[in-house]
Amino acid sequence: MWQAILVGLIVIVAVLYAGWTLVPVATRLRMAQVFATWARRPGRHPWLARIATTLETAARGRHGTCSDCRAIPGPPPGQPPPDER
Repeated sequence: MWQAILVGLIVIVAVLYAGWTLVPVATRLRMAQVFATWARRPGRHPWLARIATTLETAARGRHGTCSDCRAIPGPPPGQPPPDER
């Protein structure tokens, strides 16, 4: 019984991660901003705001794309590019 629940949770997390990673960056960022707007409303728990901040940071990250991909906006003109990891 518990094994089936655990496997189901693992599968759900894997599907959500794969779906999040394969969505285009602009859409991913828009979804993160919508969630952040909802999570930061007055009366919501503080941990929702922390999750929203983490989600927005992850939405801006590069998920398996090349460093010169045009889908991810670069820094504004006049600023140095961020350090590559």
